[in-house]
Amino acid sequence: MSQLLLDLLEEKQVENNKMLSTFYTISFMTGVNIKYKSSFKDPIKLVNLFLISVSLVGLCAQYCLVWNKRKEPFVESADAICTANQAWISIFKLIYLVFVQHEFYELLHTAINGSLLYDLDIFDLAINCKQFLLKEIKGILDSSWRHIKYQLNFFTFSCTMACGFYMFSCIAANYYYTHIQPQNFTLQLPMPALFPMWHDYGMTWPYYPIQYFIAGIENYICGMCAVCFDGIFIVIVVHCAALFEILHMLLEHATDNDIPQSERVEYLLCCARLHVRIYNYYAKINGMYKNPSLAQCLLSMLVLCVVMFMANIGLEEDITLFLKMLCFLCAAGLQIAIYCYNGQKIITQSEKSPSAWYNCSWYSESKQFKYIIDMMIMRTNRTLYLQVSGFTTMSHMTLLSIVQTSGSYFLLLKNLNGMD
Repeated sequence: MSQLLLDLLEEKQVENNKMLSTFYTISFMTGVNIKYKSSFKDPIKLVNLFLISVSLVGLCAQYCLVWNKRKEPFVESADAICTANQAWISIFKLIYLVFVQHEFYELLHTAINGSLLYDLDIFDLAINCKQFLLKEIKGILDSSWRHIKYQLNFFTFSCTMACGFYMFSCIAANYYYTHIQPQNFTLQLPMPALFPMWHDYGMTWPYYPIQYFIAGIENYICGMCAVCFDGIFIVIVVHCAALFEILHMLLEHATDNDIPQSERVEYLLCCARLHVRIYNYYAKINGMYKNPSLAQCLLSMLVLCVVMFMANIGLEEDITLFLKMLCFLCAAGLQIAIYCYNGQKIITQSEKSPSAWYNCSWYSESKQFKYIIDMMIMRTNRTLYLQVSGFTTMSHMTLLSIVQTSGSYFLLLKNLNGMD
């Protein structure tokens, strides 16, 4: 491999690790040490197990609340149902990460260090455009990592905002109704929950702190596990799309005058080998997220429906509830939007592949050059999709369908609640 390319990738690796420092910290605090390759017996997994166990206790308390209010209007338990579903999503993701952390590590660090480009032998050929190609590759990688940075920062902010509002709004409400304007009220927790054995103790020590801790842990994993699991998806999928862009750029210059006639077949073979590596990388991503994405889609659809319903109720009756649901809508809606928006990137780039192979001036090249072009056009003629367990794909159309379906169920809930 050319020293020029190696220096570029090493420089990008340092920059990428620095940019992901906060992401590494969040993943570590959820019991997933994604920065390093760890075994199943890694002690950090105990943190993961602790968070899952405490969250399951919190879920039991939430279902106690739902059962206790089963004879009351749906609005009384909708918040608990909504947040419980989000907690289930996070618990499933944490359990999944326990068993396949090493595979996620490989996918993530392949993107960080750009290792799929290590064997790009193009820079070892006797061509005159190495500096130009290197500059183009750097521009594509810089652009992709800017998109990764923006998405990660915004998603982390949204999840932190939602978790923070749930965590601290209950303390403010309890303090207000206890000390500033004393009155009878229902004790609030970071997640809507009911602990029957401690319900009558109010804010007495240590009963309320214990309840707050359990509900707070559940609230914590709802946000931070989403950042960890979906953050990995953002990095690897955007990088995969960038690799396709690099391949298409290289093909665009396959017949330039700066590439001698004697080197063009080998140049094209390098591009073909790069395509194989990119395809294998895509296949690993698809395999890792194929089944978890189905649960994400179904539960996100339900969450969005209930959140829209509660936000509508809150806007009319309780501004605090409306703000809480608005934060939750932003975080929960972004989860499925991340899958569909970035999945569309893969679709868009793979659709360009046949044209990228065909559009170079192959008609004036050797028979071997033309044969490689023919084979690669046939190989790339099928569009690549990130699948949702075989039912649908991660795309803009899927996102639109989920929003439409959630809206339909929202109207149904609204009508059943007698709001019209």
